[in-house]
Amino acid sequence: MTGSNRSGAVAWPVVIGGFALAAAIATVTVMMTSPRESAFATPSPNMADSLIGLWIDSVGGMERYHEFQSAQFTVATVLYDTLTGRIKRNRPRYAWIKKGPYGEETRVERWETYGFIEQGFNGTTSWALLDGAVLPDTTKDGREALYVSRDLFYWMGLPFKLRDPGVILTYRGKVSRPGAEVRDDPTAAPVQPPADAYHAVAVSFEAGVGEHQDVFTYYFLPGAGFPIEVTYVEEGRTSLNRATWGPTERAGEIRYPYPAARDFMTESGKRTKTLLIYDVVINADLPQELFDPPAETS
Repeated sequence: MTGSNRSGAVAWPVVIGGFALAAAIATVTVMMTSPRESAFATPSPNMADSLIGLWIDSVGGMERYHEFQSAQFTVATVLYDTLTGRIKRNRPRYAWIKKGPYGEETRVERWETYGFIEQGFNGTTSWALLDGAVLPDTTKDGREALYVSRDLFYWMGLPFKLRDPGVILTYRGKVSRPGAEVRDDPTAAPVQPPADAYHAVAVSFEAGVGEHQDVFTYYFLPGAGFPIEVTYVEEGRTSLNRATWGPTERAGEIRYPYPAARDFMTESGKRTKTLLIYDVVINADLPQELFDPPAETS
């Protein structure tokens, strides 16, 4: 069966993974891999490929990715006031993903102030509903349905997605991370990361792959199998998105790895948003009908 990276590249025969969490809504402590999970060897001449390979090996290897069939989980988007550090909003999304006959399938549900939103993708057709009525592509929720599906698969399929066809890995050398360390106290003075302390791996996509040409950069401390941060610039924009990597948890009998939390920050180290993943069930028995688009969109 196939998998598709966030930009839409089709990768046969890989499969997408799932996620889980038992994390409180609090400042995320960046996880470094434990010695028993990753023994960092001398990198090969291809540093980018070697660093990504170490990350994949640290979470069980590509065979773990192939064992995945489906997952259900909750994604909470927690927004913060950067001046006080207090939570402004906590919005859960309920998600289901599955390896389907035409590729990776997704269904997402959430409540907004304007109604109940459903978005889905069955491998060929994306769709969105507002209170049961089909939304046209001209609406924001309708327009973003496909992007939301691929975005979930990209992030929750890491690090395995970085082996998909059409992904370009580039080693950027030893660098400093671009911003300040996240602070527990939002009023505290920022602490700048040390210079030239991190291996940087840029991730881009071949021309014609998918609908977006975002560029990501992953930062690794020497000797660590997990990234400490990722930055990315979305296609057509110049602003830099920063996310520190939270703990990687595991779920199900196959102990599938998933990023339990990510903190999004300003360059001065102020947290603006956290994504929390929890209530994860791996290889759940999900009926195919769950991913069928409404008759009006078929």
